Amino acid sequence: MILIVALAIRLVYVSVEPYHAINDAGTYNRLASMIANHGDYHTGDKPRSGAGGSRGPTAYFPPAFPYYLAIADLIDGHAAGGPTAIAPERVEMAVTGTIAVALIGLVALEAFGEAVALASMALAAVYPVFIELSGTLVAENLLVVFELAAAWALLRARAATHPYAWIVAGGVFCGLGALTHENALLYVFPLGLAAWTVARRRPNRTRSAVRALAAPTTLLIVTCATIAPWTIRNAVELHAFVPISDETGITLAGTYNPVSAAFEPVPWKWHLFSHVPEFHHLEHISGRFTEVQLGDKLQTAAFDYIKAHPLAPLEVAFDNTLRMLELEGTYAWQASAKALGIHVKVARVGVWAFYVLAGLALAGIFTAAARRAPRWLWALPLLYALSIVFVNVETPRFREPIDPFLVMLAGCAISAAAERVLGLRGAPVGRRRRPPKLPSHA
Repeated sequence: MILIVALAIRLVYVSVEPYHAINDAGTYNRLASMIANHGDYHTGDKPRSGAGGSRGPTAYFPPAFPYYLAIADLIDGHAAGGPTAIAPERVEMAVTGTIAVALIGLVALEAFGEAVALASMALAAVYPVFIELSGTLVAENLLVVFELAAAWALLRARAATHPYAWIVAGGVFCGLGALTHENALLYVFPLGLAAWTVARRRPNRTRSAVRALAAPTTLLIVTCATIAPWTIRNAVELHAFVPISDETGITLAGTYNPVSAAFEPVPWKWHLFSHVPEFHHLEHISGRFTEVQLGDKLQTAAFDYIKAHPLAPLEVAFDNTLRMLELEGTYAWQASAKALGIHVKVARVGVWAFYVLAGLALAGIFTAAARRAPRWLWALPLLYALSIVFVNVETPRFREPIDPFLVMLAGCAISAAAERVLGLRGAPVGRRRRPPKLPSHA
């Protein structure tokens, strides 16, 4: 019933809330059309066919999300892309958001127990931030699914008879997550730790820490194997070693420059390099470079700026953390909403809902259910947060992979409160009471 309600809310929102795919969303829409028609990014190799005005082909955007959107384009018959494809793609996002609600419940069930799982699912179903993002074309919608699926697989491995099947599944989901958002490659560390812990706990199977390393090694190999086809494609098309994306240079230069540093409404707000006077010389000749070459030049410029301003990364991290917590002021979240194509009134509801969720999550930290969860689970949102606060934060989009864990902590708080007030109990998985035996009859 919770999932039915979650899907209904998202479909209603998509049907009544107007939306225009701008900025990254517009590019995702175009790339999906190329994939639906040609099976790959089909930008050509002329000047300005790559990111930043460079010569194509491109590997700027990781492939999983455009390929995922292409599925909707093919099913609905809108392979030509453009505005006509946006409506079915938004329906796909509504379904994706509902899958994320289900996975939040599954992860919470394994880590915290039945009561927390139900509370977390109910919260996720009606959380305004998840609803508004389900109506936008952002890669983080898909990343949340792969992130939670990987976590669930490793949680299931703890009690599985054949844990390596779950570890392999976790590696596949980790690789798909990295192909959705390059930062997700960091998940291999906590997931690898989880796999090692599973192997170490197996009685009479693994007698040493060295032999237990087979489990995380398996996860790492599977993750790399999942990513490998795209890496090979990049080597063929770009004639360079690009494991997933070549976005680093343009991304870093957009933050570490004098314009971003001096931007008064929001310090260190990301700017496209073409809007920075110091990079105008590169903008004018960007068509001479491949995407990789342009990215390398911008990456060098960003590092040169950091060398001249060594405290800049700390300042960036501080301001981006405030932005992530919606504490940077009204301009910050309104600018983010505008960039995402979300109406300001809708975004305002999401900001206030986040404040409520954060308060509940803070209370949930101190519950017994939260303490039962494996420590590696919390490393997933922590590592993701660290991967973005030193570069760029645009809420609620970039915070979306973190919010499911806040929802689960809030579910811990609600479950604990219900237990105190109503006397309810939700035993964790593996500790459920056995049903009483029925009397036998002759």
